[in-house]
This record gives sequence, structure tokens and C-alpha cells, in this order.
Amino acid sequence: MSDQTVLVVEDEAAIRELIVRILDTEGIQAHEAENAEVALQRLRTQRYGLVLLDLHMPGDFNGEEFLFRVRDEGDNIPIIIVSGWVDEDITEHHPDAVYAVIKKPINSAQLLERVREVLSEDPLADL
Repeated sequence: MSDQTVLVVEDEAAIRELIVRILDTEGIQAHEAENAEVALQRLRTQRYGLVLLDLHMPGDFNGEEFLFRVRDEGDNIPIIIVSGWVDEDITEHHPDAVYAVIKKPINSAQLLERVREVLSEDPLADL
């Protein structure tokens, strides 16, 4: 797996597929995970350049728990939060994890701009 591949973690299939389609139209390869547990398993076996993460997913293992587990396992992958209900201060609470916040409904231009920023450089290099 390439460092240019994006992992999209979203429990709502329609939104997940929309994000993947937006990325695909720009030639950005994306893989899907329908929940945080599946996403963590994928990160353990494949390399990704970025995770797009919905914070609010059903179950005990939600997006915020995913952030903690990824960092506990020592992964320094950039994460962009894509969520309808999010406190933008999450970047302050998780400065080593969260690169940016994109609120739903998704603005495709904003999403692509942020994704390109991350994939073209190492946004966490100075942390």
C-alpha cells in the first residue's frame, strides 16, 4: 500500500462512498472502513498516507477512541476529522493526531484541498 492511499472511516455507507468517489475523480486511491475497529485492523496490515475519520460512530469503539488507540500503537499517520458534530478544538486536544477538521455536509473542494496538502507533505513532521 502506498503512502498516497487514503483510508476513509465512516459508518454511513452513502457518505463513505461519496468521499471515495470524490477522491477517485482526482486520482487519489481510497479504501473504506465502516467502523473504527475495521480501520485499526487495516492500519495494522497496510500503510496509508492519511485517514479521513468520522468521530461519531455507533458502539464503544468510536472515532475518538480510534485516535487514542492509533497513538498508543505508535502510528504517526495524519488524520482529518470529517464529521457533522465536532468541536474544532479537537485539533488542540489531539495535536499529535488531528491535522484538520472538515464539517459535514462535505465540501468537495475543501476536502480535496486538505487531502492534497497532507499527501504532498508531512504535516506532522514538526510535532
